Amino acid sequence: MKPISINEINGLGRAKQYFQDCYLVSSIGALANSHNGQKILQKNIAHTDNGYRIKFQNVKGQAEDYFVTQQEIEELVYMDKYMNPIPLDERYPHNPIIKAIEVAMNKLLKKHPSKKSITCRLANCNEKFEFNKPSNFLNMFTGEKPIILNERNIYRTLKSKKEETTKLLNEMSKTKDNSFVAGTSILLDRRLNDFHCYSIKSVNKDTQELELFDHRHQNIIKLTYEEAIKKLKFLVGYFENGLK
Repeated sequence: MKPISINEINGLGRAKQYFQDCYLVSSIGALANSHNGQKILQKNIAHTDNGYRIKFQNVKGQAEDYFVTQQEIEELVYMDKYMNPIPLDERYPHNPIIKAIEVAMNKLLKKHPSKKSITCRLANCNEKFEFNKPSNFLNMFTGEKPIILNERNIYRTLKSKKEETTKLLNEMSKTKDNSFVAGTSILLDRRLNDFHCYSIKSVNKDTQELELFDHRHQNIIKLTYEEAIKKLKFLVGYFENGLK
């Protein structure tokens, strides 16, 4: 087996999201942003003779490998609620590594249904891997518990965590090399989607701004700290020393 290349990892940093799995695509995109995150991606994703091996480092306390064939990747088709295939945007092909992880997640959840949160199981979806929490996925994939700010709280924004949020963002600005996902709840902001996840590309303490990458719409969104506190629900991820 051959680990995926740095060029492939760079592609994951901006991979297009098609299914309802922003938690997965943004988490992988966030890991691609940091040195140790890239090392984990190379450790956990490898080419095989006919597909990929996807390793999850912590599934109920132990590592598990899932092998995905090229045929399984091709059989994963983006469909509407009536199970009719939806044409893909020709500018943004469905990344084959993302598809392999999605197939692997389907296999993992078939074996371990509890690894999808109860609230996410209530959502209507075509595929088992759709809808989940970034913290669940990152913990299983990396084997390390992520920093979690407000993801599991009832509050819809980070207003109640203003000091913690500002401190965390300032730390991201200082260290640069980190892997974080930001998520929303229900809100009224045309730039952001409800119940959506974004990978954080950069944070600047001096200008009090951060840049989010939307893997579904393939665009950068800039927010001030104040906007982030009012518009985002949670932050989840790692500083470099949190990943091994």
